[in-house]
Amino acid sequence: MIQFQKGSGRKSRYNNPVQPKIFLRCLLVFALLAAFIQPPAQARAYRPPTQSEVTAYDLIIAMNTLRVSYGLPALIEDPIIDAVAQATAEIMAANQMSWHIGDVSGRLAAAGYGGGAKVWATENFAVGNQTIDEIMQVWSDASHMIPAVNPAYCHVGAGVAKSANGLTYYVLQAAYTANKSCGEYRPPAGFVTPEGGGSTDGGRAGGGYGIIVPVKIATPDADGKIFHVVEAGQSFWSIAIAYKITIKDIETWNNISRDTKLQIGQKLFIPSENTAGYATPTPVGMILVSTPDPDGKIVHTVASYQTLSTIAQAYGVAIDVILALNGLQIDWPLQIGQKLLIRPSQVTPSPTPKPLSPIQKLTPESDGRYYHTVRSGETLSWIADLYEISLADLMAWNGLNETSIIRPDQKLLLQVTPPATATFTPGPPTATPTATRTPAPPTATPSLAPSQTDAAPTTAGQPTAQNPGAAIVWFILAGLGACGLFLIVFFARKK
Repeated sequence: MIQFQKGSGRKSRYNNPVQPKIFLRCLLVFALLAAFIQPPAQARAYRPPTQSEVTAYDLIIAMNTLRVSYGLPALIEDPIIDAVAQATAEIMAANQMSWHIGDVSGRLAAAGYGGGAKVWATENFAVGNQTIDEIMQVWSDASHMIPAVNPAYCHVGAGVAKSANGLTYYVLQAAYTANKSCGEYRPPAGFVTPEGGGSTDGGRAGGGYGIIVPVKIATPDADGKIFHVVEAGQSFWSIAIAYKITIKDIETWNNISRDTKLQIGQKLFIPSENTAGYATPTPVGMILVSTPDPDGKIVHTVASYQTLSTIAQAYGVAIDVILALNGLQIDWPLQIGQKLLIRPSQVTPSPTPKPLSPIQKLTPESDGRYYHTVRSGETLSWIADLYEISLADLMAWNGLNETSIIRPDQKLLLQVTPPATATFTPGPPTATPTATRTPAPPTATPSLAPSQTDAAPTTAGQPTAQNPGAAIVWFILAGLGACGLFLIVFFARKK
């Protein structure tokens, strides 16, 4: 604190009004520098939302758009199905699963859907950082089209969750109850859709799906080409899903952008498998077989939509073989990116021959006996240790005693019989492969909350790359110290 002395006729060295002004100016300069060098954490962490992120609302709207195009009424969003779909997405994301959890009907019934009646349900999921166009392309096969083409289904819900590896899981569930027509069932009073679940109003008041205009499929012309005439209420999305192509296909083959508004009466060329230069997408879940290593070993990397049965079928091996090779159990879910040993190495490594012992290296001389030729520096005890014989035997065989002197090139009799040199004969490869270590399976009851990763600790007060705030603090303190030193020198000289 800067103090001013009272009751004195002369000025103190501390009551000069220039001193606090200089000090405050220095403090202000360093504060501004710190603000420019280290922006506030909140401003640095802010990132505007991405418009391409797919929400649970988008999944429901897309499926209902497709359903209406088939002449069926839109599915009714149900809060219980929303809750189960969101929980399913979070469990799959936490375990990075490549396939469904299973028993969607049982999980919906356990959550209260149907009020105790028999529940029938189906579940679609997609994984990756995809657009709604790409997700619906994944769901274009017969098994995923059930919510769109089966008139028995009444209710729908959806959920979205992100996994630790950055992939996003999208889940849509549709259901109905036995012996009840669509619309009779109502969720329990007071049941509120959890945060993160589907919402048909997308955060807007009023709810509802808006106007959904079915797309009538055009017939090919005389040349086999298909042209669609845009009608009121139709969009890029509804046209793409009706013809089972992508919005990108419409843009590419018509030289237009999805950002351009479609006009009523506009003709759009629709590519098909008969169109030259048009490549149909790879079927979902199709397995590309890995090639063997030079030693014959085959390792498969699990991708989304792949199961033990489809992988075993693709490689022509039994599921039990894959389980044994990888130390897995049949009820453990596969993870995306997991390595599975399909076939172990087929090459038996050549064994390294064992070095010959000194006795095995001996060669009999003309008399049939074995001798050791003495070299400079060798002693009787060293020679006995070399051939693993007793010193007494060595001296007895050669008529020597403890005082005897041996000379270089002298031959010592060895009354030994060298053992036969073993010749290795490789046997057939073992029939039972060794199991490889695999990641531990997920817990039987995964937590619904996303997993958290503890941050690596940093040393307090040290300016590191992970702790830039410490560097700024040291910078400010050093500047204040320099200002203080300058003031002391300045006023000392003035005095």
